[in-house]
Amino acid sequence: MSKVFPLVPRLKAEAERNLADYILHARERSTVFGRDLDFDQCEWDVTDYYSRRGHRNSKHGSVTISFSQRLQDERRPFCDQLGGFARAYMRVEVGNKSSSTFAHAIAAFRALDTAMVERGVSSLAELDATHFDRASEIIRSDSSRRENPAAGYMLAQIARFLDKKAFVYAPLHNWRYPRASRITNGRIGPEFERRRAKNMPPQECLDGLAQAFNLASADRDVLITSIAAIMCSAPERINEVMVLPVNCEIEQTDSDGRTYLGLRWSGSKGAPDHIKWILPGMADVVRKALASIRRITEPARAMARWYEKHPRKIFLPPELAHLRNRKVLTLEEAGKILNLSPGKRAAGGWVRRNHVPLASRAPETTLPGHSQVQAVRFSDIEGHVVATLPRGFPLYDERRRMSYARALLVIPEGLFGNRNDTRGSHCMFETVKYHHIGCSLGQNKRSGSTTIFERVGIDPEGRLAMRSHQFRHWLNTLAQSENLSQIDIAKWSGRTALRHNSAYDHVSSEDIVARIRKAVGDHRKAIGPLAEIPTNLPVTRSEFAAMIVPTAHVTPYGFCIHDFTTTPCELFRQCLDCQEHVCLKGLTDKTFRVAEALEVARESLSKAFRAVADGVFGADDWVAIHRATVKRLEELLKILTDAEVSEGAVVQLNSTKTYSLSDGALPDGLSILATSAKP
Repeated sequence: MSKVFPLVPRLKAEAERNLADYILHARERSTVFGRDLDFDQCEWDVTDYYSRRGHRNSKHGSVTISFSQRLQDERRPFCDQLGGFARAYMRVEVGNKSSSTFAHAIAAFRALDTAMVERGVSSLAELDATHFDRASEIIRSDSSRRENPAAGYMLAQIARFLDKKAFVYAPLHNWRYPRASRITNGRIGPEFERRRAKNMPPQECLDGLAQAFNLASADRDVLITSIAAIMCSAPERINEVMVLPVNCEIEQTDSDGRTYLGLRWSGSKGAPDHIKWILPGMADVVRKALASIRRITEPARAMARWYEKHPRKIFLPPELAHLRNRKVLTLEEAGKILNLSPGKRAAGGWVRRNHVPLASRAPETTLPGHSQVQAVRFSDIEGHVVATLPRGFPLYDERRRMSYARALLVIPEGLFGNRNDTRGSHCMFETVKYHHIGCSLGQNKRSGSTTIFERVGIDPEGRLAMRSHQFRHWLNTLAQSENLSQIDIAKWSGRTALRHNSAYDHVSSEDIVARIRKAVGDHRKAIGPLAEIPTNLPVTRSEFAAMIVPTAHVTPYGFCIHDFTTTPCELFRQCLDCQEHVCLKGLTDKTFRVAEALEVARESLSKAFRAVADGVFGADDWVAIHRATVKRLEELLKILTDAEVSEGAVVQLNSTKTYSLSDGALPDGLSILATSAKP
């Protein structure tokens, strides 16, 4: 009987050899995440690596990379066909990037792993566009936001990398993540209200924070309300608040003689460090908040300064400095250093949990039957406490070369825990963490945490809750409603791209209608027919505005003020030819669509000219139509991009006498009447 030899295509064999060499290089030669990394493990703990780089995530918990699926029953590791390459790619290509980047990469690999298991792929070299198409479908279906573009784009990078390195024998260099077409964010209906309620802070929470700011007395409560006050003054991210320096404010006198307050903010997501000027109405509140924070956090900075000079000696406050000369401490004395509850029980529990060896010493007062008492060596307490210094000490943020001694939000350890008093540890410090703020605001109420509103007594029923990121949405929406330019909003928010403003714009349709009605008859706020209001009207100006602007709904280019309760759309959605369509200057995404429409119109005009040259019947009419459209769009775009036109100005288009349903219905009706009147 003859032996069967499976034939392997040459390209596939070469791809598998290339892949094996790449994995071997990543396992044995790469030093990213450390030389002692256990490459074949399904979960990598890379906290120490990111701590050495000064990454702030390592200071607020462990940083891990998991090469497995997140299943309800168990975490299934990636299939063997993908696991080795995923580890190699994460170590060589993603290792030197931020932790958020490898989170997107792992999401892409999870989708690709599911697609490979479904299709029964026996080798990574067999991957083709169909497998990546299926993985992109999984990314969109698994995302709670309908789509995860960051993971999708990472999936496309992986596909191009596989093709570039010849790890697959089917071409993938042209594969792109088929991102779902973006739905224009409407401003009416239950979906908009749901999105607005999710992202905007409830008004009762904002009112409650104002009360809590004045009522708070405990250090932890004063700290949280002061941080909230700072976040109410500028639309910054919570991670940027966490790295504020202690001397973050700057005072500057302007040409008008007024003194303005600014804060030195650290940029993130590609934005540079910048100074954020505080609105005059919030300046005194921010000054008070900063003063309160410094008062609470100064003891922690004093500890940090001590440990910079004495890295192997425990810090003791002046009232406990005499204990430094003791070789052996009673449990009560150890409890005072650690600021535990009075008595031996709390200190004894701490000693057992931390495996600190016990000692004994003679009691200060002789008691019958008690020749020795439980004690601990001062050196053991000192060694254990010093060993808990934060990773990377003395640097808190390596990129900015900022030490713990210069950080604003450094607090005594345990300030948010259950200590003997509310001042935290007497000998060690920590930083304010994300969950300290989040739990205090109520974003983790399901876990049973007590909110700041409950602690100050204004919400005994526990109804109030909000998230720290809602401040950013709220301030951006206020800026949008007050017609601040998109460039200024992006700069104020620390963004590098104007298009990201739209995700934080929650101005409702009612607000848009009110803005348009307010512009009726005002040449300073409106351009076009809306600005020309007849004189001596039998109704007031506001009543007239309500009649001609009954409603408004979103279009790709602006807003339609047609009343659909009377007639349907009469121009078949030709919004840019309709007099009932208005544009608002300053909406970057809609201005961009107008510019796109102009380019399309110019191309159509060029085709019409070519048709005329070729003698096509009726082409002259198309030239006239497209020429008028181009002229109309050029005039509109000129207004929308004119620096002399104020932001938020309402621009209404003039009538173009374009064919409408009413125009067609009238002659048709007359024709029918004339026909029926004939004998």
